[in-house]
Amino acid sequence: MKTTLLPLAVSVTLALLPTTVFATETTAAASKTIVAADPLAGIDFYGYFRAGVAGGENGSMKEAVGGSFQKNKVGRLGNEFDTYAEIGFGKELYNTGNQSVYIQTMINMYDGDSNSNNGDNPFGWENLNMQFRNFLGLEETTWVGIRQYNKYSIDANDYDYWNHTNIGGGIEKMSLGQGKLSVAVLHRDIEEDNSIGADGELDSIDVDDLVDSNQLELMYDSQPLWSGATLAVGYKYLGADASDEQIQHNNHDYSDGQTVMAVVKQQVLDTGTNNTVIQYYSDGSALQGVTFGAADTLNGTVKSGNGWALRNYGVIPLAKDWDLSHAINYATANDVELWNGNKGEGTTVSASAKVTYHWSDYTRTYVELGYFDDEKTVDGANYDRSGSKYTIAQALTYGRDKPELRLYASYFDSSSDNWDNSGSAFENGHSNDTWAVGLQANVFW
Repeated sequence: MKTTLLPLAVSVTLALLPTTVFATETTAAASKTIVAADPLAGIDFYGYFRAGVAGGENGSMKEAVGGSFQKNKVGRLGNEFDTYAEIGFGKELYNTGNQSVYIQTMINMYDGDSNSNNGDNPFGWENLNMQFRNFLGLEETTWVGIRQYNKYSIDANDYDYWNHTNIGGGIEKMSLGQGKLSVAVLHRDIEEDNSIGADGELDSIDVDDLVDSNQLELMYDSQPLWSGATLAVGYKYLGADASDEQIQHNNHDYSDGQTVMAVVKQQVLDTGTNNTVIQYYSDGSALQGVTFGAADTLNGTVKSGNGWALRNYGVIPLAKDWDLSHAINYATANDVELWNGNKGEGTTVSASAKVTYHWSDYTRTYVELGYFDDEKTVDGANYDRSGSKYTIAQALTYGRDKPELRLYASYFDSSSDNWDNSGSAFENGHSNDTWAVGLQANVFW
């Protein structure tokens, strides 16, 4: 029977978190006031969107490439042919100087093709929560609602490897020892989540096979290691919460899942960072590594198994006007048994690198290369596929690390003959390679 998780906040607090979720910090002018006379005063406005137009070999991006081509593996630059937006507002409702109450909202919009229209643009909530800050005096935030909570991501690959948006509540970033402790109860609602596609049992997850879950998450982060390095350690337990329809349709049990993660973040020179991540997955979570999941999702077809993932990514300054960003991912799924009796294992390895040359503070040129190779075994039969992407882009901006307009050209190739029955990857299943040229706005504020 599907249940509803009603997370309970244990206390209330204030912490100014180092995250881009908020557009601005709370102003000193709001101190020791309850609500400003003007209800619009002090409202934070923040968000992100990408949009543009592109053409392929036959004119249609949907036929040439689709929504993207394995961008979690080969990189997102010149590989996003959709419209996506997140638009948020925030308001401080109460402030005593040491404690405050904050309400946060954010809606999202996604359109999977370049020809956006009002008829096929789904909207949803990314954030709708209340935050009590520093009520325990531990610089923590206590929150309840819908939230982009504790996401760890590789931005160059548009990949969250720890958490999507969930509903829940908890106490975040309590100062304990040298680090910060976070505790949360979360609920992952999958029934209406059509963002994950399906093209095989051990390579990506069919949304019809995903199961809602109630989750307990523990995270201890910001622990200093050596000069310029910090450690984050996380644990997540996912209890399967299948709907009545899933139980009646599939006529089998559902396995719970667990995930453990450790992240070492190292500062490189003055402006660079490098992150090394190791993750372990078990049972219902076993495929999260090889399917590039966010560790907060259960695959209801998996009875047992385990998986590992090793990731390294970051941005490193090479010289005054040169930067290098990179992402390397290796993941395995081992001893996987499905409820239908099939057994197998899978491996994925991918790497992408983007070199940036800054002509000035207002123009820059990108070159991004990416490659992946996937292998799987299902009941003794072996399958493999691979692919690559090559992109050059020129950007116009008003400063480094600022929103920009892009002109890009990309070339893609793929080999997936024996992976499944879907045919070639491009040109509506008729070609193993293709190209794209397009314009794009990439904006955050």
